[in-house]
Amino acid sequence: MATQGRSITPLRSLTLDLPPSCIEFCSAHPDYFVVGTYNLQKEDSAAQDAVQDEEHQQTKKHTQSRNGSLILFQLTATGDIDHIQTVLYPSAILDLHFHPLWEERGGVMAVVSSTGTLSFFKLSVSDGTPASLEEISTHRPLQGDEGVLFLSCAWHPHIPYLLAITTSDCQVCILHVDAAWNVSEAKPEAVMAHTLEAWTVAFSPSIPKKGDSAEASPSTDNLEVFPVYSGGDDSKLLVTYCEYSAARVGDGDSLIETLYPAVTVKGHGAGVTAILPLGPLFSDISSVVITGSYDDHIRVYSINDQTSDMPPYEPRLLAGQNLQGGVWRLKLAKLETGGQRWAAIILASCMHAGSRVVQVAGNTATGLCEIKVLGRFEEHKSMNYGSDFQPGFEARGRRLWCVSTSFYDRLLCLWNYECEGHLDA
Repeated sequence: MATQGRSITPLRSLTLDLPPSCIEFCSAHPDYFVVGTYNLQKEDSAAQDAVQDEEHQQTKKHTQSRNGSLILFQLTATGDIDHIQTVLYPSAILDLHFHPLWEERGGVMAVVSSTGTLSFFKLSVSDGTPASLEEISTHRPLQGDEGVLFLSCAWHPHIPYLLAITTSDCQVCILHVDAAWNVSEAKPEAVMAHTLEAWTVAFSPSIPKKGDSAEASPSTDNLEVFPVYSGGDDSKLLVTYCEYSAARVGDGDSLIETLYPAVTVKGHGAGVTAILPLGPLFSDISSVVITGSYDDHIRVYSINDQTSDMPPYEPRLLAGQNLQGGVWRLKLAKLETGGQRWAAIILASCMHAGSRVVQVAGNTATGLCEIKVLGRFEEHKSMNYGSDFQPGFEARGRRLWCVSTSFYDRLLCLWNYECEGHLDA
């Protein structure tokens, strides 16, 4: 079996009040990170109670009640973790992400919950006053049953108004978020649907439309085409291509059009829980997409984007490796390209196996790809659902400062990994 990397020891550890489900550092304020928690409240009595009516006795099951919180921490220059603020939330938190375009919408994060709500919070940091999380707004964008959970969310990497969400009733939807943080559906129906829970979603950067020229017609001037990927408990990785027109905003038309039905990428032995698109890396504009699954494997695919009005060629599996635990989340720390070579450093949250620092390296000419586990952090005694690294690590040397969490033992740990030398491709 391939080496699983060197063992990493914790620098700091603390126990949270509620089980952590997700975590993210803020790129606009990289010393701060937020942990979302998920608490399934215990019932005071048995799971059922009897309800009498005039003719017969009915049995009514209690709906599971969940709540959570958002916990703001600061990573100090001395390597300590300071608790800054806890914001109680009436539902359990499933996912949270700060806006990637922090210069335009800096410090604002999207939060999705167990009751189908989407909230926006702003992290305010200023000299002389403590940092704080402030709620901007909360929405129920799909107007659905409160029993439907929002399982994940993802911002588009450079179209600032697009946010994708996935749901426990198998849907993948794209929302439009305006400058005032009002929310509407960018497309009235789901862009993709699984047959079981839709666990995760990811945008890939926009791709050039073949046949584009400097003399494009006015009707296509504002069109952008981009892939959307989703993973479900049905063991499927789905991909479709969407066309977005900013010119349609405010005219009542759908802002998003799917160009063809979703294509299924096969090869996973269990639910697809993490997706990390690296974007086009090959000369034929094929994209590299890395996935994680409940089957303990990380996989690397090449998916040819060819044109905006036809499905991609048959996706090609470049590499795969067992990480010894279900791969719940993947975070890109570094991507380097040069000539025909590319290499990425990735932080993987591997459920019962803890966290892994992974290098994925490939050659665009030969198509060869290699996955190497560089380091493993295994102090967690239960499910590692959330890990992240402090942004801007290369400005402080090549040391990754990482915070990882585990669910049932409510543990939060600080550790680091030295990225020695150059990335091998």
